Amino acid sequence: MKKTYYKLLRKLAHFQVEHPYLTVLLLIMITIALYGGVSKVRTVASLEQMMPQDIEEIKAFNVLRDNYLGQDVIAIIIQEDRNSPLGNGGIVDMRDKRVFDYISKIKPILENEPDVIAAYAYSDVVMMNANGSLSDLQYNKIISNKDINPFLSNYISSNYDTTIIMIMTDVSADDSRMILLSTKIKDIISDYGHPPGTKIMLTGTPIIQQKLGTLIAQDRKKTQYISTLFVFIITMILFGTFTSALVPIIIVTISVNWLYGIMGYANIPISTLAGGVAAMIIGIGIDYAIHLMNKFKNERESGKTIKESIENAIENTGTALTGAAIATIVAFLAFLMGRMPEMNRFGLLMAIGVSTSFLLTLFGLPAILIIEERIISVITKRMRFGVEGEYALYGKSEVYPDDHTVVNVTSKELKTLLDK
Repeated sequence: MKKTYYKLLRKLAHFQVEHPYLTVLLLIMITIALYGGVSKVRTVASLEQMMPQDIEEIKAFNVLRDNYLGQDVIAIIIQEDRNSPLGNGGIVDMRDKRVFDYISKIKPILENEPDVIAAYAYSDVVMMNANGSLSDLQYNKIISNKDINPFLSNYISSNYDTTIIMIMTDVSADDSRMILLSTKIKDIISDYGHPPGTKIMLTGTPIIQQKLGTLIAQDRKKTQYISTLFVFIITMILFGTFTSALVPIIIVTISVNWLYGIMGYANIPISTLAGGVAAMIIGIGIDYAIHLMNKFKNERESGKTIKESIENAIENTGTALTGAAIATIVAFLAFLMGRMPEMNRFGLLMAIGVSTSFLLTLFGLPAILIIEERIISVITKRMRFGVEGEYALYGKSEVYPDDHTVVNVTSKELKTLLDK
């Protein structure tokens, strides 16, 4: 079994040495194919989707919610804005008729939204005590009636600087409906503005969960970019050149994109715990790339040809990396044994991410290293292709200054001859 795997690694090395550009082309084609899934990645913010549904307590709650409660609350808070430039011209008492008119205007619009079960505000109390149309005089008379104060206190604070519109809905278990409704309410408020001298805030479970989803998406990108930058700096310090730091970054970046592409096509969402998967995959994947690249560069410095260096790097380092990758993947797959969907998701995504970074290190990184060396050689004019290029790839010849016949020498000796 071990010999068979060595042969497989050797064939992998041979293919990339002989066809580095074809190898990179294959990687580009796979990356483009998977990139279509990146835009399909969903962000899960619903707390219910992060909990197991087969636990008796949660089953009982779901039955209670579906048959009796069935409602989440979104609160539109209208509050005095003490920083308003209107000064004394602004509203300081939420019983002001202008606040009532504002609520009476937007409340029916909110109630017409498909996912809104009902909406309540202090305007309901006022209209229950009104007879038909409501003039300013009638309004002031009703609002100053002490008998309705206990009812008004359900919607207006004791110092009259805050009032709320309560919207009842049942969208918290469905991320798409929750995001749609939250966005629609924000658009309505934006379109209709707010009473002068006031400010409006939104809260409630659906609003908080939508905000949580936004933060997850933002943090996912931020941590990925920051971890990539730090890894690039550390790698450049370690190897001392820009290109040597860029090559492994390319590999781990592609591996993260493959992960997101697989997530999108497989409909695997990303949530709170899984939001940092990209940064962790970059941290783990860069280790694989650095080990193989370091072995390759050491082999080249010792005088080995590109072919020999790639073979030794893949055969020797590849075996150790395989063991490390399998152990890491199995460890993360153990998360699937738990009952929490959030933990299951995290373990599965990490296992996929480690797999993609490992595969790209063995099939991809060597080809990019060959192309990198060829480009640098052309730029620095330290190496010519043709007979010398064949030597550099296959190490079967030595160059004589007189007739350019070729037999075995090291790459360092060839460079010395070429410099002369």
